[in-house]
Amino acid sequence: MRSLLIGAASLMLVPGVVLAQQRVSATPQLEARFDGIVSPGGGALAGVGLNVRAGWYARVGLAASVGAMRASGAWQATQRLDATARFLFDPFAEGRRAFYAGAGLGVQRSASGEVRGLLLGIIGVEGPPRGRMLPSLEATIGGGARFGVVLRSTRPQGR
Repeated sequence: MRSLLIGAASLMLVPGVVLAQQRVSATPQLEARFDGIVSPGGGALAGVGLNVRAGWYARVGLAASVGAMRASGAWQATQRLDATARFLFDPFAEGRRAFYAGAGLGVQRSASGEVRGLLLGIIGVEGPPRGRMLPSLEATIGGGARFGVVLRSTRPQGR
C-alpha cells in the first residue's frame, strides 16, 4: 500500500519536470466524472479531478470519486483515488473528436475499511467543446470494468 501511494505521488511530479523542459501552458483543467462499474458486482461513482499538461501530447491528473458498489449481495459505500497519465492523439484540436489512451494507479476503499491498490488502463474519446466544457466518454479497466462520462473544462489552446 505504501509503495502504491509513493508511486501515485511520483506520478504527480511528472508535469513539473516536463514543463521545466518545454514551454507549455500549465493551466490546470478541472473535471467532473460520472462512472458506472460493470464488474465485479456493479455500482456507480461520481467524482472531481484536476489534470495538467505534461508536454503537448500528455496529461497527468488526479481524480477522487465516491459512490456505491455491490459486493457480497449488498450495496457498500466506496471511495476511490486515481492518478493517471493520458496520451492525446489530437492535442491541437484539429478534429472534432480526439482519442486518448493512458494508464495509472488507483486506491479503492470500501465501507468495511478494506483498501486495495489498482493498476489502471484507460481509453477514451473527447468530443467537441460545449461552451466551456469538453465532454468525454471513457472506459477504464482496473478494479473492474468502468465506463464513464467526463466533463473537463476547456483549455485556452488545444485540448
